[in-house]
Amino acid sequence: MMLPPIPDPIGGTSLSTNAVKVTRVVHAPVIDHGLTVDPHATVAQLSAALATLPPDAYVAEHFGDVEVTLVFREPPEKADS
Repeated sequence: MMLPPIPDPIGGTSLSTNAVKVTRVVHAPVIDHGLTVDPHATVAQLSAALATLPPDAYVAEHFGDVEVTLVFREPPEKADS
């Protein structure tokens, strides 16, 4: 299930551009964030997209060769002991 793009933290309507798209996929208990990057993306667009991801998310998968999709996975919540 693909959810709409994550809102732009600067106040735009959405972070998705023609060059960079961010999606969030929840498949409990895992939460993934897909970052699709077009070859025409700028460093500024890519940096802004990465800034919306959780800081402890890690690269879980990657797809593509020209248009690339990186899948970042949030670490699982730690259970209280």
